[in-house]
Amino acid sequence: MAKPYTDDIVVRQVAVGETEELMTFLLAYYYPEEPLTAGTQPPEPEAADKEFLLSNVPYGTCFVALHEGRIVAAVVAGPKDSHEPEHMAEEARKYAGGKWGSILHLLSAVETATDVCRRFSVPSCLHVHALGVDPQLRGRNLGGRLMEAVAQRGRDLGHQLVSVDCTSVYSARLVQRLGYQLINTLRYVDHLDASGQQVIRPPPPHESVQTFVLHL
Repeated sequence: MAKPYTDDIVVRQVAVGETEELMTFLLAYYYPEEPLTAGTQPPEPEAADKEFLLSNVPYGTCFVALHEGRIVAAVVAGPKDSHEPEHMAEEARKYAGGKWGSILHLLSAVETATDVCRRFSVPSCLHVHALGVDPQLRGRNLGGRLMEAVAQRGRDLGHQLVSVDCTSVYSARLVQRLGYQLINTLRYVDHLDASGQQVIRPPPPHESVQTFVLHL
C-alpha cells in the first residue's frame, strides 16, 4: 500500500483511524491558502466543511506523503456519480446563510456546468476535493505524486475519469503538467448571489475555478 521514493518520501493511503492527523495537517497547510476558504468569512472552515472532507477517507481514496514519519502533503478525493449536480444543489440549499453554504453555492454552479459523469458518459468518477503541501517541502513534486496515487486508485476501482475543480492558479498549473484536460472555467467575479453580489472574493492571483479531467 505504501509507495517509497528514493528521496525518503513515502506516499500511502490514509487509514480510517488517521482522520485526526489528516485534519490537523489540512488546517495548517490546506485551508489557510485555499481560495474558497480565504475568500469567505470568517477565515476558519465550518465543521460541516471539515466533516465532508473526512467523509471521503473510508473510500480509500485519500493519500498522504510522509517525510521522516511526518505528513508533509495530503490529498482528499472521493467518488461521485451522475446525480452529483442535484446532490450539490441540495447541499447548497441546506447550508445556505453560512460560510460553507457560500462555498457550496459556487461549487454547485460549477458542478451543474461541468456534470462530468453525464458529459463523458461514465457511471462514476473520482473527484479531488483538497490538496495541501507543507511549504518547506514544495518543489519536490509531492502534489504530483499524490495526484498520481489518486489516478492509480481510480484505475484500481474501475473508474474511467478523475476530475478536479482547481480553485487556485497553482493547482491548475499542476494538473495541466500532469496531462489533465480543461473543460470549464468560472470566474469568481461572475458568480453572484440573488442580490447581485460576488459570493466569494479570493485573494490574488486567484481569479477563477477551473475544472479539469483525466481519462484513465
